Amino acid sequence: MPEMAELYLYVMGAESGAGKSTVCLGILGQLLSDGYAPSELAYIKPMTQCTDRQAVTIFCKQQTIEHRDAALIFRKGFTRDFIDGLTPDSTELKKQILQKISDVGANKKIVLIDGIGDPATGSIIGVSNASLAKAFSARVIFVSRPGLGAAIDNTVLCVSFINSHGIDSVGLIINKLPLDDVAQTKAYLSKRLADLLPASTVLGAITDDFQLDKKLTAEAVNQRFSTYVKSRVLLDWMGLEPGISKLSKPMAAILGLNF
Repeated sequence: MPEMAELYLYVMGAESGAGKSTVCLGILGQLLSDGYAPSELAYIKPMTQCTDRQAVTIFCKQQTIEHRDAALIFRKGFTRDFIDGLTPDSTELKKQILQKISDVGANKKIVLIDGIGDPATGSIIGVSNASLAKAFSARVIFVSRPGLGAAIDNTVLCVSFINSHGIDSVGLIINKLPLDDVAQTKAYLSKRLADLLPASTVLGAITDDFQLDKKLTAEAVNQRFSTYVKSRVLLDWMGLEPGISKLSKPMAAILGLNF
């Protein structure tokens, strides 16, 4: 029987369009550049409202990273049908979604799970992002709104919901900040969020002009994304070391590895 992945990383956001998939693409590029082989990684967006191909799935295909189509598509009228008892119940829906995540994560080191909407999205059918993350003991990254007051208020609300599922340590990425104010706003956000969410860690801040093209190489993705979210910071927060190809020869010798 295939083994489960060593680490699941669930990216959630303040809302639809928060930048979750872009962050996922950036993280995958970083991991490849940090020495992880494509065969060690996997990506899935288990629930979605959009059936268009996203840049991150195109990137996965180009880089031969295993990925899966969504287990559940929220088509128009689906939630009404659920309430009317015309769809599988919560238990069956969750089982289907968990199975698809398990399948893509078989024998992988890191599985990146791309959330839908905010952390509570899916609650209406009994399958929220937070509940799925809890099922896999996933590390969670939350992509916040831009701004200051509203961003902090919403982040506290959303992270508190994640915490209520027994997930304490949440990594925070502040997204879509104005280019001319990113350093100051990040400083204010980091200072206040440290007081309000002491178990969470600000991993980086991204400007509103940041984009990742699906045609970029893994190294180019890494270079652009690492400007905002440092690879070493992310790896340390996840409790990971660089992939084998990035280990020094002395370290490899200590671990009994040859390359």
